[in-house]
Amino acid sequence: MTAAVYGLLGFIAISAGIFGIWLGVLLLFSLWRYCYSVLRAVAQGQKRIPPPDIESFNPVGEWGVFWHFVLFPGLLLAIRLNLPGAFLPLALLAAFSFPASVALMGLTSNLAHALNPAAIVALARTLGSDYLSLVLGTVVILGGAFVVVPYIAALTGFLALLLSLVVEVWALLAVFAIVGAALRKHRLEFDIPGEFRPRGEDALELQHAEWHKTLDIAYASFRGGLDAAGYKTLHDLVDSAGDSLEVNHWLVENMFDWEDKKYALEVAAKLMPRLLAREDGAGALDLYRRCRRHDPDFRVAGPAAEKLAAYARSFGHAGLADELSYN
Repeated sequence: MTAAVYGLLGFIAISAGIFGIWLGVLLLFSLWRYCYSVLRAVAQGQKRIPPPDIESFNPVGEWGVFWHFVLFPGLLLAIRLNLPGAFLPLALLAAFSFPASVALMGLTSNLAHALNPAAIVALARTLGSDYLSLVLGTVVILGGAFVVVPYIAALTGFLALLLSLVVEVWALLAVFAIVGAALRKHRLEFDIPGEFRPRGEDALELQHAEWHKTLDIAYASFRGGLDAAGYKTLHDLVDSAGDSLEVNHWLVENMFDWEDKKYALEVAAKLMPRLLAREDGAGALDLYRRCRRHDPDFRVAGPAAEKLAAYARSFGHAGLADELSYN
């Protein structure tokens, strides 16, 4: 989708002729910066890569990114024009060093470091055999785009230019993404922040995925008017998790997304006394306020209301404490 948007804007800039030059310049700045955003996001293990923001179109600043992008194609063009006999070996050298240079630029934002042969060799050595796969992947993606684009351009009409631009942008973003993936695989060697996942995190995600499947079955039962079957499914889910506070919290959070909030409120009403029993007054108060936002008539009865009122008063929420006292 991002490649399609950039391609469409590029098509508009080209079609506008001289009036589209400035848009084209801003577009290139944005694309160059966004490539490194993709690299860093993938290296950090982000599941959702954020889209380019308006600041990426600012033509001022980050000149290192500009020169790094211009250098490699500019160098190859200069070699092709002035040293045609040496073009192939030097082109292979540039292809070998490009992914490492991009990785260094993404990690350090330092142009001199990204072009330092010693740093490039050191990074390639750290990645080991994965670096050869990275170079091959880069060549395949960019070479594939180089082969495909002329065939698309041979088509007639505006669609040919638009599709060519989309393919070129996609290939560029894909290269930076696989560089980020290679860095992520060796995240400990490069001490990349924000990417480390605790050992149990994957297992927890799988567990939550299984809970979601069961909750979807309960939701379907409630929507179909089969409340008894829905409650049984919920009880089975809670029992399978040992009736832990975690599963009850999870249920409340996810059931609040349902159109009918009463089921989430029922679970919350049972969870609140358990939070109070564990002296988690802040958590219980926060849950109570959320329930009241969803249903102004929500009430906590009995000793739980008195204890919650005492917590509210101790936290300086006198109005909330009086409200609970009258429940």
